[in-house]
Amino acid sequence: MIIDIDAGNTRIKWQASIRHQVVASGVDQGSESPLNAVYAALSEQPKVIRVRLLSVRSTADTAIIVTAVKSLWLVDAEIINSSESACGVTNGYSQADSLGVDRWSALVAGVQLAEQATGSKAVCVVDAGSALTIDLVDNQGAHEGGFIVPGLAMQLRALSQGTGNIDLAGIPVNPAWQPATNTYDAVIAGVILGAQQLIIAAVSDFERRHSISPRLLLTGGDGPTLLQGLDAGFDYRPRLVLEGMVFLCP
Repeated sequence: MIIDIDAGNTRIKWQASIRHQVVASGVDQGSESPLNAVYAALSEQPKVIRVRLLSVRSTADTAIIVTAVKSLWLVDAEIINSSESACGVTNGYSQADSLGVDRWSALVAGVQLAEQATGSKAVCVVDAGSALTIDLVDNQGAHEGGFIVPGLAMQLRALSQGTGNIDLAGIPVNPAWQPATNTYDAVIAGVILGAQQLIIAAVSDFERRHSISPRLLLTGGDGPTLLQGLDAGFDYRPRLVLEGMVFLCP
């Protein structure tokens, strides 16, 4: 069995596979003893022979995860990093390793999915997590770069901290989309609409410049919230980063 671990800023997402078939997946919120919950969830599964690790955490925090992998499964974590090119994709950053490896992995997965579906490598990958990132790849597999803004929750926290009279607990399950008649709903609607319009503008500009529509992929915890106001062509893939790890480290 192979375990893939995506150690993000706030959560650890993981999946376990046997002969390329995912048999279990989940999210580990633990910080005191990282991966213990993953170990418990897989206790009835076959022996772990490989662990692939992708981390955007600090060097010290990543080292803790690496140590936990060795302790729990008696294997060395195979660490994935951003590179100048991989799997038919060219990194658009002048310093390739400065592109977040989670974005890189999602891009690589996105290009493979786009090419399988349409024969074109053109793709727009949106990750709606702690930050909202938008990355664009052209028909030749060249990463054009992207956009980064605070994620929905981060924007709400900024407004809560910057104004004394707004109590924002979080994005509701079914947020309103129309102009609001109270401050709370107005903030929620404004944050969501702003994110959606940024995505739409990025895609429209890409289509104008290339005369081609990219494959549209959305991932991240806030993906379902944004999906309602986006083009019907957007495909929500919550494990896109983990999918990319399989290509980057086969």
